[in-house]
Formats: sequence, structure tokens, C-alpha cells
Amino acid sequence: MPRQPVKTVAWSLWLLTLACWVAALYARFAFDLPPVGSAAQYAGAFFEPAYQVLVAATFLGIPTLGLFVASRRPTSYFGWMLLLCGLVIALPVVLKAYVQVTVRIEGAVTDSAVVAAWLENWIGLPAFSLLGPLFVLFPTGRAPSRRWYTIIWFLVATTLSGIASTALKPGPIPGFTAPAIQNPLAIANAESVFATIQQVGLICLSIGMLAAASSLVARLRSARGDEQQQVKWVAFGAGIFVLALTGNVLSPAGWKPLTGFVYLVAVNGWVITVGLAILKHRLYDIDPLINRALVYGALALCITVVYVAGVAGMGALVGSRGEPGADLLLSLVATAIVAIMFQPLRARVERLANRLIYGHRASPYEVLAEFSRGLAMAPSLDDMLPRIAEAAARGIGGVRSRVRVYVPGGRDQAIGWPPGSNDQAFDRTALVLHQGTPVGEIAVAKPPGEPLTRAENTLLADLASQAGPALATLRLTLDLRASRQRLVAAQDAERRRLERDIHDGAQQNLVALAVQLRLARQLLSKDPDLSASLFDDLDRQATDALRTLRDLARGIFPPMLADSGLVGALKAHILRACPAARLEAEAELEAARLGPQIEAAVYFWCLEALQNASKHAADSPVTIELSRSDGWLIFAVRDGGPGFDTTALSGMPGTGLQSMADRLAALDGTMDIASLPGHGTTISGRVPVWRPGADQDEAVNADQAAANRSGPNSAFAR
Repeated sequence: MPRQPVKTVAWSLWLLTLACWVAALYARFAFDLPPVGSAAQYAGAFFEPAYQVLVAATFLGIPTLGLFVASRRPTSYFGWMLLLCGLVIALPVVLKAYVQVTVRIEGAVTDSAVVAAWLENWIGLPAFSLLGPLFVLFPTGRAPSRRWYTIIWFLVATTLSGIASTALKPGPIPGFTAPAIQNPLAIANAESVFATIQQVGLICLSIGMLAAASSLVARLRSARGDEQQQVKWVAFGAGIFVLALTGNVLSPAGWKPLTGFVYLVAVNGWVITVGLAILKHRLYDIDPLINRALVYGALALCITVVYVAGVAGMGALVGSRGEPGADLLLSLVATAIVAIMFQPLRARVERLANRLIYGHRASPYEVLAEFSRGLAMAPSLDDMLPRIAEAAARGIGGVRSRVRVYVPGGRDQAIGWPPGSNDQAFDRTALVLHQGTPVGEIAVAKPPGEPLTRAENTLLADLASQAGPALATLRLTLDLRASRQRLVAAQDAERRRLERDIHDGAQQNLVALAVQLRLARQLLSKDPDLSASLFDDLDRQATDALRTLRDLARGIFPPMLADSGLVGALKAHILRACPAARLEAEAELEAARLGPQIEAAVYFWCLEALQNASKHAADSPVTIELSRSDGWLIFAVRDGGPGFDTTALSGMPGTGLQSMADRLAALDGTMDIASLPGHGTTISGRVPVWRPGADQDEAVNADQAAANRSGPNSAFAR
């Protein structure tokens, strides 16, 4: 059934119960009737005020609790049975008031009064057959096992026998003495039989209620976690209620005033324990609804009291003296007082309601608000993770939490709360997304045996949604830090390589050249012919040293790149080192200059890609492609090698590929890898470049000229 019609039915039953109560109270005060529920009969004159309060709480407490549960969980028997129980308790009260008012107005017992008196005599008895099954079915709506349904049928049979004996017992109907009203459906000469049935039924009712309450004990032994906490509360209240009912049924007549009063206290105590089970342990997840009802109900009551007290109190203190407009003035003053007090009063009432519903925890709205303030006030990005972790744990009442940021390359960063809880188990993990991309996760854990409720899952999802931009920013920051560290490490490695190459190459040649020069000087005067041959060797060694230095210089920054641009430098490298490779470049790029930084980055990127191809696809054709489109320089290196599965790179890529990606990222560029086993590999990239324009071309040419004049390898250009 759709939720809205179900809520309409639930509210209709509750309003009908409330109408019965209001009508009975109106009849009592308007026609000076005996107290509702016959307080003098059951509790004595001493208990009458307290008795009336308990009767009102019984009338409204049970159906109100049923209304909340039925509105939130329409498929649960619990809420509907509480609503019906409250209604059948209220019906005898309003029927009795109707009979008394009719007799007083008409001066005699009418036919409708007889029918109402007969219904009042037995219509409240089904309340017992409704309360007992509630014990058996709580909190899941099902009995602990099939044999417990026998108790429900036993209570139903006992109630039906009580209804039959009460409805058909001859004699005057109890509760109506002036005048007496005879039972219209009485069976003659069966008074003793029905009296016996009633006495036995009362005993059976006590036994059935005790058995129903014992089902809570059986359920408590098998329940775990949240359900166990719920059953504890209700079992405690149900035990007191059944003991009070048994004492009231079996007590002597002289004790009835006291036992009747205790019985009503026990009924309302049981309702309170059920409410505590719902509020404190999230039964049926209706705590937000109850929170709002408490806030606005208490607020309305306080405003009404303040308004009435203000008007009446100021009127009595000042005295209107019959002056025209005095009442209007008092009303305006009282309205102003209420308006001034509204917001502070609302805040206080809301805090009290939150304390009742959520204990020492903040409400979900307060958690989200505090979470947003914490992100805004975080002194640094490094402080965000501890704040997010603490807010998530405190918001759902968890014992620990962890926030993880996904950083490219597998270097994720995680912070736990409390500190040191990163490696522990967690009950629920919420993925944090930013613009559809996973940027992190929030994991939480509740106390043992206490699962997350639907409201707490919703709160965790809201926290993850709000944390998306913050974790995305932190992710970029961590990635930038890691990129800088990689660049520093690459520079250190390059310096060590240069030192090694100089030591093993050019330095050895120069040392040998110096030794040969000293030897030639010694032989010049002694053996001119031998010294001439030695000078030939010296010339060859000097040429080798110069060639070594030039090769080393090309590795640092090739002169051809500064002189001829990107396309010319790549052609020269292919002719010298990769004759099998082929270069495909657009015609406009042949003579175009793109700026020293862009040309150097793309040149060395292509060299690293060629080196990877020579390692993994040595005998396959390799193609370098260069093009420019919409302000981007697009380049790719394709080989026909064996290929590989790119999913293997989802974690941490190799240092070579990572350095290639970092080289492009420094220029706001990107890199992609496409490969399949048996279908070769394509490594592509792109970087933003200037669009063609006279001023821009002049600036590029000026940069290239400066680089040619002052570059580190200008001395080896020729």
C-alpha cells in the first residue's frame, strides 16, 4: 500500500482516539460528571488528580507511540496494535460519558443509552488481547518461534470468553447505579455460570500475560546487538506491567484503589520503556519524526503557556478597568513577548530534544554544519583528514573511523581516528566522489554488535558528498608534492649519471691525453721520429675526447634542437640511433618553433618512448607522429611489438613512464597509453602551445636565439 494512504489511516485512528478523550473530558466538566475512569472507585479521592493524569497519559501515550511506528513502518504489526489498543481503551470512556449525559438530559434511560451502556461494559476487554501479543511479537513483528503463537491464541480465547460472559451476564450493568441499567441481552438464570467464567478468565488472563512477557526473556537470550538492547528495555517494562496487572486482578477489594493506581503507573511505564527502546536504540528508525514532534509540541505548549500567562497575569496585575482596547493592548504585549522569546526558546527545546533522541551526540544537521565549519577553518590541507575522520566517527556514534585519499601512483594517504586505528576493521566504507571521480573513502566502525542504522548510513553518505571537493584538493596537493619529489630525485639521478659518464668517458680520454703529452715532450729531443708518431696518436685521442664531449652534450641538450627545432632534432636522432624508425610530422611543424621548454620536453619524451620501444619491441617498426590542433601539440610513438595489458599499470607505473608523465604534467600536458597483448603499443601525449600569430612567433624566435647564444652546449654546436 502506498505510504500516504497508510499515514492517513494511522492519523485517522489516532484522531478518533483523541476525539473520544476530548469528548469525555468535555462531558465531565460541562455536565459535572464523575471523573473519567471512576477515580474514586479505583484509586480513592487521595489519588484522583494523579489518577486523571495517568488516565490521560494512557489514552494518548499508547496510540501516539503507535502512530509514530505505523507511519514509519506500515508493515509492522506493532504500530497498528498500539493504535487499536489506545482506541479500545478510549471507547468505554466516551460511551460511559454519553450514557451519563443522555440520562441527565432526558431524565430517563433511552434505548441508545442502553446500547451504549451494554457496549461500554465489554468493548474495552480486547485491549488485553492486543497488549499480550505485543510482548510476543516485539521487536521484529514475529514470534521467537512457532510455539509462542499458542500464547497469542490463548489470550484471544480468554478475551473472547470474557467478552461473552460480560455481554450476556444477567443483572445490572456495572458502573450505572442511578438509575440502574439492566443488561438487554442477558441470559436468564446464568449469572453464577458467567461469574465463574469471569473469575477463571481473570486468572487465565494473568497467566497468559505472564507467559507473553516470558517470551521477551526467551528473545533476550537469543538476541544480539541492537535488538538485545531494545528487548532489555521492553522486557523490564513488561515485567513490571504484568506483575501490576496480576496484583490488581487477584488483590482483595480493599486493596483495589492502590493496586489500580499501581497498574496504571505500570502501563505507562511500559509505554515509556518502549519509547526509550525506540529513541535510544533506533527501533524502526523513527527518531527524526519523534524529534520533530517533541520540538514543535513542546514549543507550542510553551508558547501557549507564555501567551496565556502573559495576558492573564498582566491583566490581573494592571487591571483593564473595562477600558476599551485594554484587552487588545495586553494581547499585543503578550504577542511581542512570545515573538522575542521564540528563537531562544526554540533553540533550547531543540537541544533538549536532540539530547533525548541522540544522547550526547549532535543531530545529523548539526554534524553536517560542524563538518562544513571544520573544513572551512582547517589551518592547512594536512589538518583536513583528521577533522573529517573525527566528524564521521562522532556523527554516527562510532568508535573509530578512517579517511583515505586516493593519490595517483598508489601512494594513498590515510588518517585514522583515534590515532593508530588505520589498520583495524571497519563496518562501513563510503566512497568519496568529486565530479564523478573517486577521490577517497570514509570508513567507520560502530561498537561491537551495534549496526549502522539507515539514518546513520544517510549521514555518512552526506559527509562523503561534502568531503568530495576537500579530498579532491588534497589529492591534487599530494600529487603535486609527489611530482616535485620525483623531479628532484630525477635531477639527482641525472647528475650522478653525468658524473659517471664524464668520469668513465671524457675524463679518461683527457687523462690519457695528458700522459701522452708528457711522454711526447720527453721523446721530442731524443727520438723525433717516434715523437711524430706519438703526436698522431695525440691528435686521434683529442678527436675522440671531443666526440665524447659532444655526445655527452647532446644528452644534456642537443645543439640540433636549438638550431633546427623539434622536427629537425628528431630526424637527426633517428638517423644516428634509430634508423628503423619513421617520423611523420605535419608540414607546418617542419619550420615552426614551439618554445624551448616545449621542444625540450617533447624531444626527450620521444627519446624515452623510443628507448622503451627498443627494449620491448626491438624488431618491430616504430613510428613517431607529430601534429598540432586547436592550440595543442599532439605526439605519439607507435610500435608493432607484442603489447601488454594496461590494467597492470593501475597501481604504480614504472619509473620511466612516470618520469615521462611528469615531464608533460610540468607543462600542463597529459599522457595516455594504449596497448593490447599482440597488438602493439601506442604512447601518446599532448601539451598546450601558442596559436599561430606574428607577435607570438617573434617571441618564440627571440627565446630560441637566446637559447642558442647562451645554452649550456653552445660551445659544442659545431
